[in-house]
Amino acid sequence: MDPFAFATIVGLLATFQFNREGQSDLKDFKHWLEENNHSNMVSIIESNQGIQQQLTIFMNQNHDQVMSQLSTLNDIMVSIASHMQGLGSLAAGFDSNGGLSDQAIDVLRQFVRSDGIDMRHLQTWSYEGLSNIYYLDNGEIDYSEPRFIETDVDSLVHAGLITLTRGSKGSAIYKITRQAVAFIEAIDNK
Repeated sequence: MDPFAFATIVGLLATFQFNREGQSDLKDFKHWLEENNHSNMVSIIESNQGIQQQLTIFMNQNHDQVMSQLSTLNDIMVSIASHMQGLGSLAAGFDSNGGLSDQAIDVLRQFVRSDGIDMRHLQTWSYEGLSNIYYLDNGEIDYSEPRFIETDVDSLVHAGLITLTRGSKGSAIYKITRQAVAFIEAIDNK
């Protein structure tokens, strides 16, 4: 299969859904693809039963939910591209609704490079107030914007780059994903 087929189909699906108010089905999408000179994408879809089933499931969701998921995917792609040499300038031209901050990427980079299994979160009180400490097996995560650290870590969870579980006493334990490793390798040109 064409290595860019997924990105192409998702991009075309986003364009198709954006111009629709209500639910549409796979038949409508394939008809729209043919009308817009994308019959090669119809062939890819029709040649793979799994793709047809997953597109049907995805498109059967509430329209607002579909658009929200596509918007989140767009934000993640723009964020990733903004940190890649050669694509950064192009990505800067697109208005993203969020994406990953530089601090979030740096936290993820530290996690990936630590080769650790998990990252833990601890809140402590000091004279300055409540402090958030994120630590790995080999030490604390360094970050420069304490007031945004929780939001940045949450954005990594939302993007699927780390997962959140809870310890026996309710403490946050974050696990790394393969996507996180691939993401950091891609932006660090490795």
